[in-house]
Amino acid sequence: KGRGIAFDDLHTRDLAILMSHLNSQPRASLAMSTPISLLKGALKEEADVLLDALGIEEVAYDVLDMTVEAINRERRKRGDKPLI
Repeated sequence: KGRGIAFDDLHTRDLAILMSHLNSQPRASLAMSTPISLLKGALKEEADVLLDALGIEEVAYDVLDMTVEAINRERRKRGDKPLI
């Protein structure tokens, strides 16, 4: 034990950051499209409303960070302690 991150320490904004990065990652199974771009293609303006309500933003490929550092960077900006 002692490995990983307790979900109790995650805030809603942390989860939105996580989902932003995960869903901005191009996927071979989606013909190298991202889940966010497919959602926007299917739902048009409604997708923007949904993503905005959830706090999810499309992240540029060159700044994608699939590590806990993506969350910690935003936590530091908010003045919160890092997760690990």
